[in-house]
Amino acid sequence: MIVIKKVKEKQYTLLGILLSLPLICFCTVLESFLKIRSVAPIDLLYIQSVSPLLWLIDSSPIVLGLFGWLIDDNQRKNQLIQVKLEESNLSLKREVTKGLAMENHLRDMIDMYELDLNSAKVIQEFSLPEIPEMKEVQVRYRYQPLYSIGGDFLSFLRLDSGELSILIGDVVGHGISAALITSLVRVLANKACRNFGTEPKKYLENLNEEVNAYLPDDYYFTALYFCINFTRTGVCCKFSRGGHPYPIIYSAKDKQTYVKELVGIPLGLVFDAEYSELSVNLDPGDRIFMITDGLLEVRDINGKLLGIPGLLNIIQEANSMNFSLDDSLDFILEKTKSFTEEKTFIDDVLIFGIQVL
Repeated sequence: MIVIKKVKEKQYTLLGILLSLPLICFCTVLESFLKIRSVAPIDLLYIQSVSPLLWLIDSSPIVLGLFGWLIDDNQRKNQLIQVKLEESNLSLKREVTKGLAMENHLRDMIDMYELDLNSAKVIQEFSLPEIPEMKEVQVRYRYQPLYSIGGDFLSFLRLDSGELSILIGDVVGHGISAALITSLVRVLANKACRNFGTEPKKYLENLNEEVNAYLPDDYYFTALYFCINFTRTGVCCKFSRGGHPYPIIYSAKDKQTYVKELVGIPLGLVFDAEYSELSVNLDPGDRIFMITDGLLEVRDINGKLLGIPGLLNIIQEANSMNFSLDDSLDFILEKTKSFTEEKTFIDDVLIFGIQVL
């Protein structure tokens, strides 16, 4: 439409210039007749060359025509710019509408994600074990996931034969994916416990075979398994370790805190991995602490890692103050946080304590 209009305007401008030619000729003839009483062609050329009025009359239609053409051309350009601006504005409005729709969609997805996350948190909290009350030992734990849910897990079960079965573990990763893997591990752990609950070495070997068969290739976890046997003479703990932080033992008699070292690779890496087993005899007042590596990975303002030596000092300090087991766990967590500049943990944290009564 704009192109057709532009062509017509050019035609009108040229037509106006052509129509002005009869007027130019008439003015030239009239002035020649009035001045020299002749309309001969040579006289007409002479009059045309010496008359300023004729130059003005002859050139004005052409000048006005060209000037009008320039004005029309400028108007056409302005109209074209206006059309392009309107098209750009319309396109921008469409993009803004799409952006708002996408923003609303993303907001709805975030709301659904938060709803699912809260539901997963409730389910994970519900799946945490209830604290058993036993006359032989006192059991307590603290769990602080990095996000709403995490990959640390804990399970303990009183076996039919009377022993207490305890499994603490840490699935690689954080968030929903790690939490889902912990649910699968719990199912497989309970299955292994029914067959090998009193034999920690066989328990971890069987559990490792199961998780290698069912876990995705990118997932594995560390684990520490305890079987506590209650006898007339005291408490005997047998344990096996799969790449997990060592158990920390406090001797009430010696008033010393130490780790019990044992080799063993994480579960889910090698199908036919073999594990070792150790036994520890405990007396009344003795304590065992089992942790995940979130407590060991905190750093101070200079980047120094707390590690096992630093955590041993904190646990030793807690035990030397004659705190209850509950207060000791709280003290250990707060003291560990105060070691860091951020005053927070960078990983899921789980600490489990047992005190012989």
